Amino acid sequence: MLFLLAMLGCHPLAAQWSPANKPEDAGLSGERLHAVRSWLEANDTTAMMVIVDGKLVFEYGDVRKQSYLASARKTLLGILYGNYVEQGTIRLDRTLKQVGIDDVGGLSEQERSATIEDVISARSGVYHPASNEGDATASAPPRNSQRPGTYYLYNNWDFNAAGAIFEKLTGKDIYAAFEEDLAKPIGMEDFDRKLQRKTGDAGKSQHLAYHFVLSTRDMARLGQMMLQGGKWNGRQIVPAEWLGRMTSLITPMNERCRC
Repeated sequence: MLFLLAMLGCHPLAAQWSPANKPEDAGLSGERLHAVRSWLEANDTTAMMVIVDGKLVFEYGDVRKQSYLASARKTLLGILYGNYVEQGTIRLDRTLKQVGIDDVGGLSEQERSATIEDVISARSGVYHPASNEGDATASAPPRNSQRPGTYYLYNNWDFNAAGAIFEKLTGKDIYAAFEEDLAKPIGMEDFDRKLQRKTGDAGKSQHLAYHFVLSTRDMARLGQMMLQGGKWNGRQIVPAEWLGRMTSLITPMNERCRC
Protein backbone atom coordinates (compact mmCIF):
# COMPACT_ATOMS: atom_id res chain seq x y z
CA MET A 1 0.00 0.00 0.00
CA LEU A 2 1.14 3.50 -0.71
CA PHE A 3 1.69 5.74 2.28
CA LEU A 4 1.57 9.38 1.23
CA LEU A 5 2.20 12.63 3.07
CA ALA A 6 2.61 16.25 2.02
CA MET A 7 3.46 19.22 4.25
CA LEU A 8 4.36 22.87 3.80
CA GLY A 9 5.39 25.56 6.25
CA CYS A 10 6.25 25.57 9.93
CA HIS A 11 3.78 26.18 12.72
CA PRO A 12 3.39 25.00 16.33
CA LEU A 13 0.63 22.42 16.71
CA ALA A 14 -2.21 21.66 19.04
CA ALA A 15 -2.98 18.13 20.29
CA GLN A 16 -4.79 17.36 17.03
CA TRP A 17 -4.69 18.76 13.50
CA SER A 18 -6.83 21.89 13.04
CA PRO A 19 -8.55 22.10 9.64
CA ALA A 20 -8.02 25.04 7.31
CA ASN A 21 -11.19 26.87 6.23
CA LYS A 22 -10.56 26.09 2.56
CA PRO A 23 -7.57 25.10 0.41
CA GLU A 24 -7.38 28.52 -1.21
CA ASP A 25 -6.66 30.09 2.18
CA ALA A 26 -3.49 28.00 2.25
CA GLY A 27 -2.54 28.92 -1.32
CA LEU A 28 -3.74 25.62 -2.83
CA SER A 29 -6.41 24.80 -5.38
CA GLY A 30 -9.51 22.98 -4.18
CA GLU A 31 -10.22 21.89 -7.74
CA ARG A 32 -6.78 20.33 -8.14
CA LEU A 33 -7.00 18.63 -4.75
CA HIS A 34 -10.29 17.11 -5.92
CA ALA A 35 -8.42 15.73 -8.92
CA VAL A 36 -5.79 14.32 -6.56
CA ARG A 37 -8.56 12.56 -4.62
CA SER A 38 -9.81 10.92 -7.82
CA TRP A 39 -6.27 9.78 -8.62
CA LEU A 40 -5.83 8.33 -5.12
CA GLU A 41 -9.10 6.43 -5.43
CA ALA A 42 -7.81 4.81 -8.62
CA ASN A 43 -4.64 3.59 -6.89
CA ASP A 44 -3.83 1.37 -3.93
CA THR A 45 -3.43 4.25 -1.47
CA THR A 46 -4.01 3.86 2.25
CA ALA A 47 -4.16 7.53 3.23
CA MET A 48 -2.81 10.99 2.48
CA MET A 49 -2.69 14.28 4.34
CA VAL A 50 -1.69 17.75 3.19
CA ILE A 51 -0.64 20.06 6.01
CA VAL A 52 0.12 23.75 5.43
CA ASP A 53 1.38 25.93 8.29
CA GLY A 54 0.20 23.33 10.79
CA LYS A 55 -3.35 23.16 9.43
CA LEU A 56 -5.05 20.24 7.71
CA VAL A 57 -5.87 21.21 4.12
CA PHE A 58 -6.56 17.80 2.58
CA GLU A 59 -7.29 14.35 3.94
CA TYR A 60 -7.89 11.06 2.17
CA GLY A 61 -8.50 7.57 3.52
CA ASP A 62 -8.13 6.39 7.10
CA VAL A 63 -5.26 8.48 8.46
CA ARG A 64 -5.36 6.43 11.68
CA LYS A 65 -4.65 3.15 9.91
CA GLN A 66 -1.31 1.63 10.80
CA SER A 67 0.85 0.90 7.75
CA TYR A 68 4.08 -1.08 7.39
CA LEU A 69 7.07 1.16 6.67
CA ALA A 70 10.06 -0.22 4.81
CA SER A 71 12.73 2.24 3.63
CA ALA A 72 11.39 5.02 5.85
CA ARG A 73 12.75 3.08 8.83
CA LYS A 74 16.24 4.34 8.03
CA THR A 75 15.14 7.97 8.35
CA LEU A 76 13.41 7.21 11.66
CA LEU A 77 16.58 5.63 13.05
CA GLY A 78 18.60 8.54 11.69
CA ILE A 79 16.41 10.96 13.63
CA LEU A 80 16.84 8.86 16.78
CA TYR A 81 20.62 9.01 16.49
CA GLY A 82 20.65 12.79 16.96
CA ASN A 83 20.40 13.18 20.72
CA TYR A 84 22.87 10.39 21.37
CA VAL A 85 25.43 11.79 18.94
CA GLU A 86 25.09 15.21 20.61
CA GLN A 87 25.50 13.66 24.07
CA GLY A 88 28.58 11.70 22.98
CA THR A 89 26.92 8.35 23.63
CA ILE A 90 27.39 7.56 19.94
CA ARG A 91 30.69 8.70 18.43
CA LEU A 92 30.54 8.52 14.67
CA ASP A 93 34.32 8.05 14.32
CA ARG A 94 34.31 4.77 16.27
CA THR A 95 34.88 1.65 14.22
CA LEU A 96 32.89 -1.58 14.11
CA LYS A 97 35.82 -3.27 15.86
CA GLN A 98 35.81 -0.70 18.67
CA VAL A 99 32.05 -1.05 19.11
CA GLY A 100 32.21 -4.85 19.00
CA ILE A 101 30.13 -5.40 15.85
CA ASP A 102 30.66 -8.70 14.04
CA ASP A 103 28.41 -11.12 12.17
CA VAL A 104 27.77 -14.70 11.08
CA GLY A 105 31.05 -16.18 9.80
CA GLY A 106 32.99 -13.15 10.94
CA LEU A 107 33.94 -9.82 9.38
CA SER A 108 37.42 -9.10 8.07
CA GLU A 109 39.77 -6.61 9.68
CA GLN A 110 39.15 -4.21 6.79
CA GLU A 111 35.39 -4.50 7.21
CA ARG A 112 35.66 -3.96 10.95
CA SER A 113 37.64 -0.75 10.32
CA ALA A 114 34.47 0.90 8.96
CA THR A 115 33.25 3.74 11.17
CA ILE A 116 29.73 4.31 12.41
CA GLU A 117 29.54 7.27 10.02
CA ASP A 118 30.46 4.95 7.13
CA VAL A 119 27.68 2.59 8.16
CA ILE A 120 24.91 5.16 8.51
CA SER A 121 25.81 6.71 5.14
CA ALA A 122 25.76 3.29 3.39
CA ARG A 123 29.46 3.55 2.62
CA SER A 124 30.84 0.87 4.96
CA GLY A 125 32.32 -1.39 2.29
CA VAL A 126 30.83 -4.36 4.18
CA TYR A 127 29.05 -6.68 1.73
CA HIS A 128 28.16 -9.43 4.16
CA PRO A 129 24.70 -10.90 3.44
CA ALA A 130 21.89 -9.00 5.16
CA SER A 131 19.15 -10.69 7.17
CA ASN A 132 16.48 -9.33 4.80
CA GLU A 133 16.08 -8.63 1.09
CA GLY A 134 15.09 -5.41 -0.69
CA ASP A 135 18.40 -3.67 -1.30
CA ALA A 136 21.08 -3.54 -4.01
CA THR A 137 23.38 -6.30 -2.80
CA ALA A 138 22.87 -8.17 -6.09
CA SER A 139 25.13 -5.53 -7.66
CA ALA A 140 27.56 -5.33 -4.76
CA PRO A 141 31.29 -5.66 -5.50
CA PRO A 142 33.21 -8.58 -3.98
CA ARG A 143 33.75 -8.50 -0.25
CA ASN A 144 36.86 -6.61 0.89
CA SER A 145 37.27 -4.99 -2.54
CA GLN A 146 36.26 -1.49 -1.41
CA ARG A 147 37.78 0.46 1.47
CA PRO A 148 35.27 1.77 4.02
CA GLY A 149 34.00 5.26 3.23
CA THR A 150 34.89 5.17 -0.47
CA TYR A 151 31.95 3.41 -2.15
CA TYR A 152 28.17 3.90 -1.80
CA LEU A 153 25.79 0.95 -1.95
CA TYR A 154 22.15 0.79 -0.91
CA ASN A 155 22.83 -2.00 1.52
CA ASN A 156 20.53 -3.54 4.12
CA TRP A 157 23.54 -4.84 6.04
CA ASP A 158 24.54 -1.25 6.75
CA PHE A 159 21.02 -0.21 7.69
CA ASN A 160 20.50 -3.16 10.03
CA ALA A 161 23.96 -2.80 11.57
CA ALA A 162 23.15 0.85 12.26
CA GLY A 163 20.24 -0.38 14.36
CA ALA A 164 22.43 -2.87 16.21
CA ILE A 165 25.00 -0.14 16.89
CA PHE A 166 22.31 2.17 18.25
CA GLU A 167 21.02 -0.47 20.66
CA LYS A 168 24.51 -1.54 21.76
CA LEU A 169 25.75 1.97 22.53
CA THR A 170 22.55 3.41 24.04
CA GLY A 171 21.43 0.28 25.88
CA LYS A 172 17.93 0.90 24.49
CA ASP A 173 15.68 -1.10 22.20
CA ILE A 174 15.00 0.91 19.03
CA TYR A 175 11.23 0.84 19.45
CA ALA A 176 11.39 1.75 23.13
CA ALA A 177 13.67 4.68 22.27
CA PHE A 178 11.33 5.76 19.47
CA GLU A 179 8.38 5.78 21.86
CA GLU A 180 10.27 7.62 24.60
CA ASP A 181 12.23 10.08 22.46
CA LEU A 182 9.77 10.83 19.63
CA ALA A 183 6.29 9.32 19.81
CA LYS A 184 5.36 10.62 23.26
CA PRO A 185 7.04 14.05 23.07
CA ILE A 186 5.32 14.99 19.79
CA GLY A 187 1.98 13.47 20.79
CA MET A 188 1.62 10.63 18.33
CA GLU A 189 -1.98 9.46 18.50
CA ASP A 190 -1.72 5.92 17.16
CA PHE A 191 1.74 4.55 18.00
CA ASP A 192 1.47 1.01 19.34
CA ARG A 193 4.65 -0.53 20.71
CA LYS A 194 3.16 -4.03 20.41
CA LEU A 195 2.97 -3.74 16.61
CA GLN A 196 6.68 -3.06 16.21
CA ARG A 197 9.00 -6.02 15.71
CA LYS A 198 12.28 -6.91 14.06
CA THR A 199 12.35 -9.41 11.22
CA GLY A 200 14.90 -11.26 9.11
CA ASP A 201 16.92 -14.45 8.80
CA ALA A 202 19.35 -14.62 11.71
CA GLY A 203 21.12 -17.48 9.95
CA LYS A 204 22.32 -15.03 7.31
CA SER A 205 23.03 -12.11 9.62
CA GLN A 206 22.56 -11.57 13.33
CA HIS A 207 21.48 -7.98 12.69
CA LEU A 208 17.73 -7.96 12.02
CA ALA A 209 15.65 -5.34 10.19
CA TYR A 210 13.73 -2.88 12.40
CA HIS A 211 10.66 -2.03 10.28
CA PHE A 212 7.99 0.26 11.75
CA VAL A 213 4.19 0.28 11.67
CA LEU A 214 2.82 3.85 11.87
CA SER A 215 -0.25 5.85 10.85
CA THR A 216 -0.38 8.66 8.32
CA ARG A 217 -1.26 11.29 10.92
CA ASP A 218 1.64 10.21 13.14
CA MET A 219 4.02 10.37 10.19
CA ALA A 220 2.69 13.86 9.54
CA ARG A 221 3.75 14.86 13.05
CA LEU A 222 7.27 13.64 12.39
CA GLY A 223 7.39 15.61 9.15
CA GLN A 224 6.12 18.74 10.86
CA MET A 225 8.73 18.37 13.60
CA MET A 226 11.44 18.14 10.94
CA LEU A 227 10.13 21.31 9.27
CA GLN A 228 10.31 23.04 12.63
CA GLY A 229 13.99 22.23 13.02
CA GLY A 230 13.40 19.43 15.51
CA LYS A 231 11.15 21.49 17.79
CA TRP A 232 7.69 20.68 19.09
CA ASN A 233 5.66 23.18 21.09
CA GLY A 234 8.82 25.09 21.98
CA ARG A 235 10.81 22.03 23.05
CA GLN A 236 13.87 20.86 21.10
CA ILE A 237 13.12 17.18 20.50
CA VAL A 238 16.01 16.48 18.11
CA PRO A 239 19.11 18.71 17.76
CA ALA A 240 18.69 21.10 14.83
CA GLU A 241 22.36 20.71 13.94
CA TRP A 242 21.90 16.97 13.57
CA LEU A 243 18.85 17.36 11.34
CA GLY A 244 20.85 19.71 9.15
CA ARG A 245 23.63 17.17 8.97
CA MET A 246 21.41 14.21 8.14
CA THR A 247 19.63 16.10 5.36
CA SER A 248 22.82 17.43 3.78
CA LEU A 249 24.60 15.98 0.74
CA ILE A 250 26.65 12.86 1.46
CA THR A 251 26.84 11.05 -1.88
CA PRO A 252 26.75 13.45 -4.86
CA MET A 253 24.90 12.65 -8.07
CA ASN A 254 28.13 12.48 -10.06
CA GLU A 255 28.97 9.25 -8.22
CA ARG A 256 27.47 6.35 -10.14
CA CYS A 257 24.21 5.31 -8.47
CA ARG A 258 24.46 1.92 -6.78
CA CYS A 259 20.91 1.58 -5.56
